[in-house]
Amino acid sequence: MDPRATRYARQSRLPEIGAAGQQRLAGACAAVVGLGALGSVGADLLARAGVGRLILIDRDVVETSNLQRQTLYDETDADAARPKAHAAAARLGAVNRDIRIDCHASDLTADNLTALLQGADLLLDGTDNFSTRYLLNDFAVEHQLPYVYAGVVGTYGMIGAILPPDGPCLRCTYPEAPDAAHTPTCRSAGVLGPAVAVVAGWAAAEALKILAGHADQALRGFLFLDCWHHEWRRLLAERDPECPCCGAGERPWLQGQRGSRGAVAMCGGDAVQVPASGRAPDLDLLQRKLDGTVDSLQGGVGFLRFASQGLDVVVFADGRALVRGTEDPARARALLAETVGA
Repeated sequence: MDPRATRYARQSRLPEIGAAGQQRLAGACAAVVGLGALGSVGADLLARAGVGRLILIDRDVVETSNLQRQTLYDETDADAARPKAHAAAARLGAVNRDIRIDCHASDLTADNLTALLQGADLLLDGTDNFSTRYLLNDFAVEHQLPYVYAGVVGTYGMIGAILPPDGPCLRCTYPEAPDAAHTPTCRSAGVLGPAVAVVAGWAAAEALKILAGHADQALRGFLFLDCWHHEWRRLLAERDPECPCCGAGERPWLQGQRGSRGAVAMCGGDAVQVPASGRAPDLDLLQRKLDGTVDSLQGGVGFLRFASQGLDVVVFADGRALVRGTEDPARARALLAETVGA
């Protein structure tokens, strides 16, 4: 018997999938943007379902506090502060060697998303900030790609399927991104692991419906779920002909007019991301330069890690840096100027 037929036998037996749907999944490409809690579960489910190509994108590294809910990683990844994109790709490659996995330890921005998302048939949301979500919405509408929205905090979360050009986009319902200062995060409000699994599982189901050829059965609007208080409600959404994005054709996030492009405190807290300021660094050369001048110097595939002045620094191959132990962009930049020289 064909090993692939055996692997997916229980899934293709479903009348909602069938042999034809399984074949569609094998020929599909899904981009999972953000590989934290939601992205870990979602990417794992898509890989196990046989989606033929996965594009994995994440800007962060694994730390111990992730392990409570981010199911693709283990303590070895956290100890090494391994980039999530690389750790996730290694894990999923061991889960299903028949699929293609492209991973990018990058921050998705207006400058690079067209290249990073090349070939994607669907975008699955695993992000931790609204700036990236609105960027994905702009891109989805511009290129008429399905985008499955997902978010979770505390014990509750929300999902929704955005299906341009017919369905409403994110801005039809939420014309403006909420103020980050007044939006709870996993760090400020906590998060329940099973809530992540519920929300990510439902989002992955919507993605599989669409990729298997059943976009007409995907959720229209948004679904709110609270797995602790046994609450759920559906928010019906309709396409707004006066929507600034899919109605008026505005794409401010895609055009780089909205969203942060400088050093920013990370959503999870106690860390600052500093974008690349020039060409990508030679990490081997940088490691030799820093040897003996910083603490805990450690090189890895696509990154370099060290400690200095009580802060932990990870420099990526694309030139970005994560500085952990502070939420002050000025302090993060000062440390990098003193150590890396940029």
